[in-house]
Amino acid sequence: MTIHRAISASFLFILLGILFIACESTEEDFPVGEDWVNLDTKVYFIDTLSIKMSTFKFDSIAVSNTSRLLVGAYTDPVFGLTKSQSFAQLSNYSYSLSSDAVFDSIALILNYDNYFYNDTIPNQTINIYEVLDDIEPDEDATNYYNTTTITTSNTSIGTKVFSAKPKKDDSLHVTLNDTFGKTLFENIRDNKINNSDEFLRAYKGLLIKPNDNNTAILGFSTSSYLRIYYNEGSELYSESLTFDIAFNTENSFHNISNITEGTIFESLTDQETYLPSTQTSNYTYAQAGTGMATRIDIPHLENIYDIPGTGIIIDANIKFSLKQNSSTKNLHTNDSLTVYIIDEKSNAISALTTTQGETVLALIEDEDEEFNVTTYSFPVKYFLNLKLTDLNGDDYSLALYPKDFNQSINRYILNGESASNTIKSKLELTYAIYDK
Repeated sequence: MTIHRAISASFLFILLGILFIACESTEEDFPVGEDWVNLDTKVYFIDTLSIKMSTFKFDSIAVSNTSRLLVGAYTDPVFGLTKSQSFAQLSNYSYSLSSDAVFDSIALILNYDNYFYNDTIPNQTINIYEVLDDIEPDEDATNYYNTTTITTSNTSIGTKVFSAKPKKDDSLHVTLNDTFGKTLFENIRDNKINNSDEFLRAYKGLLIKPNDNNTAILGFSTSSYLRIYYNEGSELYSESLTFDIAFNTENSFHNISNITEGTIFESLTDQETYLPSTQTSNYTYAQAGTGMATRIDIPHLENIYDIPGTGIIIDANIKFSLKQNSSTKNLHTNDSLTVYIIDEKSNAISALTTTQGETVLALIEDEDEEFNVTTYSFPVKYFLNLKLTDLNGDDYSLALYPKDFNQSINRYILNGESASNTIKSKLELTYAIYDK
């Protein structure tokens, strides 16, 4: 551990005034009043305490009740094939049609929610299948997860080849098989289906599945719906009408996966397996949707006690930067990442907070356009104190992963702790020592 500078009492009174305001410290944090005059006090700035960074993958992530359903696929040169398919249960308040109604056609209306990832210029292909089993969480589970899957028919009832325009178009219209549509229509019109229970016994739901050779993943709103087009009236006058059946948001979810064979992530078979940055060219990785995250360990924090005297942590931040040119127009990143405290088995314990209890995000601190380096920073004073004082503190680590972790696909490549000095990830610590 290298101590870069020590500030002695001659400068301390000015410094302490700044620290008391900037850090919003309570009187319990520091000796106060005249005690400071009699203390041999020094403040150290330390940026060489070791951190260890690695990549791991959560076994699963909860995807229940998201506001977005992801559908699509793309192949990444680093992350491999990532794809998402969505299961949608249908539901309605009313199941009533006029006895003289005549079927015309049926379509799935998928409302864009403006989210997309990777290249939307090439044509995309999706297929629609009927779900054969009840859409419900796995046994002994209360949530749907990105790994949850439901049995479906092998025969598609609709295919759409299209140019995706999520920023321009409101929705995507997918025409479905007339046989499927007419049977559904007649079951409602002829009073064979009169309520949701009867409907769900006959129609479990739909699977919206992409082709593996697609180039983009698209976000659709859970306000999407199934629409039946029909006519009413006489031979002389006929009125065109529609009958909509909405997605049941509580039982609609996406199944997200990535094929890691042949990638550096092939060995990540469970969340207790880690890939140190030193084994991945000094990079770590995170990807929303698939469960991939960066783990940060601080193995020798107690070494600050080697500094003689009684001490306190005044401020602490971890800084990291993105690999140069890894964030592009198609593979874009956001201005913040989520930070969680995890245990030795990578189980999430809680979101990281400040000492005041505010949720912490890793935010962009600097963007160097000349060298294309984006640097993030987040405070860890609370976490360091927790590690030093909690009985299980030695088992605590941090996990970095994208916001909207359960309803996006954004991926990040981070410079590790052994990268070159100007871009490497590091812990910066301000530590005060006082002795009477």
